[in-house]
Amino acid sequence: EAAGAQQPSKDLADLRETASGLYKSGDFAAALSFYERATPLVLRDFGTEHEQVAIHYHSLGLVAEAAGNLAAAERYYRAAIPIREKVYGPDSAGTAVALDQLARLYIKMGRPDAADPLVKRASQIRQEVGALLGQNHAFFAGDHANRGDLSLARSDWPAALSSYREAIRLLTGQDTSQTLLKSILEEEIRRYRETFIGLCRAAWQMRSSAGANAAALFEETFAAAQLAWATSAASAVAKMSARLGAGATPLGQRIRRVQDTSDRVARLNSEDYALLANWSAVQRQDRVYSAVAEEFRAASLARGKATAPTVKRKTELVQQLTALLQRCPPGQKTVGCEGSEAQIQTIGKQLGELAKTSASGSDEIMAIHRRLELAEKALPGYAEFTARRAALRGELDTGEGEVRQVRDEIVKSFPQYAALADPKPLSVADVRALIRDDEALLAMLVGSSSSFVWAVTRERSAWAEIKAGSKELAEYVTALRAGLDPLAQQDAEGTSNSRAGVVQGFDLDRAHALYRLVLGPVAELVNSKRHLLVVATGPLTSLPLQVLVKELPKKASTPQETLRRAQWLIRSHALSVLPSVQSLSALRTLPAAGAATKPFFGVGDPILRGPLERQQRGAQRQLAQPSRFYRNGLADTRAVRELPPLPDPADELRSIAKVLGAPPDAVNLREAASETRVKAAALRDYHVIHFATHGLVAGDLSGLAEPALVLTPPERPSEADDGLLTASEVATLQLDADWVVLSACNTAAGAAEGAEALSGLARGFFYAG
Repeated sequence: EAAGAQQPSKDLADLRETASGLYKSGDFAAALSFYERATPLVLRDFGTEHEQVAIHYHSLGLVAEAAGNLAAAERYYRAAIPIREKVYGPDSAGTAVALDQLARLYIKMGRPDAADPLVKRASQIRQEVGALLGQNHAFFAGDHANRGDLSLARSDWPAALSSYREAIRLLTGQDTSQTLLKSILEEEIRRYRETFIGLCRAAWQMRSSAGANAAALFEETFAAAQLAWATSAASAVAKMSARLGAGATPLGQRIRRVQDTSDRVARLNSEDYALLANWSAVQRQDRVYSAVAEEFRAASLARGKATAPTVKRKTELVQQLTALLQRCPPGQKTVGCEGSEAQIQTIGKQLGELAKTSASGSDEIMAIHRRLELAEKALPGYAEFTARRAALRGELDTGEGEVRQVRDEIVKSFPQYAALADPKPLSVADVRALIRDDEALLAMLVGSSSSFVWAVTRERSAWAEIKAGSKELAEYVTALRAGLDPLAQQDAEGTSNSRAGVVQGFDLDRAHALYRLVLGPVAELVNSKRHLLVVATGPLTSLPLQVLVKELPKKASTPQETLRRAQWLIRSHALSVLPSVQSLSALRTLPAAGAATKPFFGVGDPILRGPLERQQRGAQRQLAQPSRFYRNGLADTRAVRELPPLPDPADELRSIAKVLGAPPDAVNLREAASETRVKAAALRDYHVIHFATHGLVAGDLSGLAEPALVLTPPERPSEADDGLLTASEVATLQLDADWVVLSACNTAAGAAEGAEALSGLARGFFYAG
């Protein structure tokens, strides 16, 4: 290996930064070009067989695959494998990762026979690496998922279904008693979402085959869809349900406390990760530390490769010893175990000898590690880092202990708590018992290339494959949203005040095409139902499905008349959007809260001046660079004030207040539309709470990474009031509302793929009550 420093040269770092930015923006072809330009610099800086070269080729493969250049992706993935084998060892987990990636690419390319030996080899490596974990560990879920993908590509539906079932069993059968374990499991399920889609695809193909149990396959896939896409809003509904189930009692208060503590543990863990990431950056910037770290890395890899046969043999002996002790417990006379004690002693002796062999050469590693520790202690800020890390770990341990103790106490006095706080998938029978005669439940699961929809009524049920994945559906949603957005239409018209574009811009044909694609396959089942309960996922969460058009639109004399005559979905069906299928149980079975006495509390029309006149054109659509909105964790009030004012929010709020019989002071406008006012108000007293303002949607907000409602920014921002009411701040409010209305302008919609749209805000309000 080259003895170069761990740090890349500046020209390489600059190229990587540019390429990364292009990749994040979705310009994969341009990103690939820049990464390819970086290749000779990577080889120059690190040599030809360095770990960084393997990582670079693997990254090139990922970018090429995203750009649709599968031939280039294959070339780069193949180039990474021999370097990983040399760096990590041919039977290492790092090599298995590269084999997996190339196998998945071959399956995508329609070459399952090329993928087969890679899948088998990667599985064999993991069986050896994770031998002591036991076959029921989630570590092996990937092997079953890979085999499912391979069988699916070969149209072997029964084998695919069997493999996917096993993968899902391993994923969902893990311990979730601790907050961090639960969050890890949820992340794993998100990572393996295509496995749930694969199960649905295999079941869909088998539903009509001889001997297939169509009803059972429906139930299985319906449950899989509920497990595959958990949102923060659904989690908040479950937490609210657990509290409401206990009522306004000391038990309910303890449930709130354990939930708040669990959330605090999750935040502390995120803070701990961020602290480590920042400290890693400090380490990388120090030349002395980086040089020793590179030496330690190289020595560790070399030692890992050298001791791999010994480790493998130790694992085999431990497995033999474990099996022998289970079959022939010491001190017990069991038939067939006459020579077991001698065998146990022999294995123990062999393990002792192997331990000595493994220890050989460890002095050199430990010496380098001691130098690494000394180099770290010399870094600026070391004392502060270690003190903060120790404090964080202490708080985490205390929080987890408190959660375990209080949760155990709650379960003893309130056995239903676990079912409410962590609801299991609902069966078809469960749903039918909850919905009314004029209702239909629609659940959707969006995958990368294929999606599904399930429909359940009191009388019948049906499901169908949607011949579109997340990218295609996102294109539909983006286009239709633009037609609903006045600011997008103003740009198209070229004048800041024109509204004509709203009429011209909404694509009725596209709205009908999306209806046929997503709801058309189950339309016959739900057409007679007045009320649709919709559980959408992926890009579909970002579109109000009411704007879908049931019939091919007919041109009228004017665009306005064409819109008026369109057969909008909302004309024939009322729609309610649920964050999850399971939330239906909570919302239908728990008693309604009854403490609220006042009809309405409205907040809106914050004081915003918009961008400077000379910048106005086009600036409204760039609202949106959320990185402008934060400095040192607080909103930059000057940037927030440059958001454009909204049209008519005051009239909207006053009209609704009048209809509901609320007094004038229930409407908080302009200066009163502030965080300070919202947080000080007795919100538990109101049946309806209404925000008419900008909504910054979950995406890549710099510094906070959570959605927010825009209120009047103060002259000087503070922790209590910086003009943005974030989702986490919403969660601390105390509500007892029947309705929370978010009449938020759609000017900062998150573009990140897989974002939950306004789900972050919904989570906060559900959690608050």
